[in-house]
Amino acid sequence: MNVYIEVTYFMNAILILLCFEILSFLLNIQITIKKLCLYVFTYNISIVFLFVDLFTGFLLVYDFILTFFYFRRLIYIYYPVYLFIYFSILSFVQWLLPSSIIFQGVLLIEECQLSYLFVIALIVIIISYFYVYLSRQRIHQQSVKVCLQGKIYEGFIDNGNQVTYRGSPVIFLNREIVGNYSVIDQIWIETASQQERIDLILLSDITIHNQKLHNVYAGIMSSSQYDCILNQQLMGGLL
Repeated sequence: MNVYIEVTYFMNAILILLCFEILSFLLNIQITIKKLCLYVFTYNISIVFLFVDLFTGFLLVYDFILTFFYFRRLIYIYYPVYLFIYFSILSFVQWLLPSSIIFQGVLLIEECQLSYLFVIALIVIIISYFYVYLSRQRIHQQSVKVCLQGKIYEGFIDNGNQVTYRGSPVIFLNREIVGNYSVIDQIWIETASQQERIDLILLSDITIHNQKLHNVYAGIMSSSQYDCILNQQLMGGLL
């Protein structure tokens, strides 16, 4: 079998790129372009190991080590989701390309017209991004139920809320629904019209969209048209 390294590298880079784009959406994580390029480059180096006589399954071990290096404690979530997405896309592209085979988790491509490969890559990209776009619209254009102290409130998902405290995302609660509270700190926030200094409290538990969370920081808003303004980082994507 005559394998074209350049074409193989290009196609697998596209697959890994799409894999991390979908992964970032499903798990609701922010990946910068710089990090995305780093992930694609380092994960795609695995092609080189195909020419080294190593044990079967070495590439899976290599991906596991990389995932642990990048994501540490969250590897138990990221690694299985990454593998599921990657092999799903891999199988789909292999079905589109009869001249290709999957060997140790890498798509190997025989002689094929370059224009044909570009068309397939474009189709895969469009399908993936179309799916991500529609799913984002479905999730982030709706409010969700928030349960606090046994009462149900309406929470608004604010994509612009990127406020953090000591590295943790902050939500905002209307003062009217909180009652008596214990202030742990005060933070400055910037509203549409001005800067405002607000009280910060620590919620022992709160249920957002049927997901119970513990030790969540919340800012107290003196006036807000919503009961709760949520932070996108707490929404957990689709999974």
